[in-house]
Amino acid sequence: MIGMMKVTRKKWIIPIILAGVVSLGGLTVNPGICAAEVVEGAAPYEGDYEKSRNEALRDAMRTLLEEKVGMYVRSNTEVDMGVVVSDKIASRSTGYVKIKSIISEGVQGGIFVIKADLEADDTNIETKYKDDVAKAMAAALEPRVANVAVVGYGLDGQVQRDERAVNIVSQYLSDMGIQTVVNDNVAQLLAHNPNPSPADLRQMARRDSDNNANSVLSGTIRDISVHKDSSGYYQSEVEGSFSLVGIQNGYSQTYVERFAGVGKTPEAALFAARREAAAQATENLARSTLKTMQFENRGGVNNLNTSVEIHGITDRAAHSNFFNNLLEGAHCRITRTGFAPDGAYKIKIIASGWDSLYELTQEIIQAAADNGITLIPLESTSKIILQVQ
Repeated sequence: MIGMMKVTRKKWIIPIILAGVVSLGGLTVNPGICAAEVVEGAAPYEGDYEKSRNEALRDAMRTLLEEKVGMYVRSNTEVDMGVVVSDKIASRSTGYVKIKSIISEGVQGGIFVIKADLEADDTNIETKYKDDVAKAMAAALEPRVANVAVVGYGLDGQVQRDERAVNIVSQYLSDMGIQTVVNDNVAQLLAHNPNPSPADLRQMARRDSDNNANSVLSGTIRDISVHKDSSGYYQSEVEGSFSLVGIQNGYSQTYVERFAGVGKTPEAALFAARREAAAQATENLARSTLKTMQFENRGGVNNLNTSVEIHGITDRAAHSNFFNNLLEGAHCRITRTGFAPDGAYKIKIIASGWDSLYELTQEIIQAAADNGITLIPLESTSKIILQVQ
C-alpha cells in the first residue's frame, strides 16, 4: 500500500508581486485579452494561513478556468476532460491567469475564503484545451491499453459506477499515452467487493476478449462524511482505494488515501474530494502502468510485454504459423493472436531476456531474412510493426 490513511492535500505555491498587480509564474497577461471577473475560492483551514490562502486562491482560479474551458466542450466526457485541463492550468498558472486584486480574504469557521479579481487569457486557455484534446486523440492510437473501472459508495448506501471519476482517470492516462477501455465486468465486481484480489480483477478483465488491454486500473471511492461549516461552505471527506494489476503478469500495486473537499453544496464538496482522489491515484499508479505494459523483471531477467503486428501477409495459415514459431524461438511467450480487419496479423507476447523493443525487432527481422522473408520496420515507440515486402 502506498501512503498512510490520511487527508491529503497538495501544496500550491503562488508567486506574488506586491506592486499593485500579481502575476503567476513570473509572467503577466495582456490586459486587453478579456475582462476581469470577481471569483470566490475556498479551502480547508488547519492553522497554516499561507497554505490555506494559496489553496483558496487556486480554487478561485480553477473556478474561473472551468468556466472558460467550458466554452469549448461539447459532451459530458469533455466536461470532465475540461476539469482535468483546468486543474493543470491552475497548477501551472503561467500565462493563463492574472490576479488584478484581492477583494477580501479570511478564515470563516474552518474554511479559508478569498475573493479575487481575476483576469483569464482566453486565447491561451483555448489553445491549451485544444492541445490536450489532440494529445488524447493521439494517445487513443497507441497500443498501450488499460481497462478502467471506478465505483462510488455513497453516504446513503447507494453503490454505482462513478462515470465522472472514470472520465478524469481516463484523461490523465491519455496524457501519458495510455488508451483506456471501460470494463463492465470489473465494475460489477467492484460493486459487490470494494477491495477485490488481483486474481479476481485479472479473471474479470480476461472475460472481455474484445479489447487488447494488458492492465486494469480499478478503484472505489467511498464517501465518508460531509457537513456544513460555520462559514456556509460544506466540507467532505472520501476514501479512495485504487489498484493497478497486470492482466498477463503478476504485477499489482495499490493506493489508498483519504481526501478532503470543499464546496458550496454537499454535492460540490464531495465531487471536489472525489476528483482529487481520482487524480492523485491515477498520477501515482499510472507512472507504473507504462512499466507494467512494457517491462517487468523477474529473477534478474527482463520480460517485455508488447505486441507485434505483421502487415502484408498473403497466406494467413502459413505466415501466421511461421511468425508464431519465429517468436517462440526468440524466447517470446504468445498470449493472444488474431487478424485485424485491415489484414494485419497481431500477436501479443511476453518476451524474456530482451532489453528493448529495438533489439527484439532486429532479431525478428534477421530471423525472417534467414528464411527468405524481408521485413521493413514501421515507426512505433511502444510496439513492433513490420511490413512484409
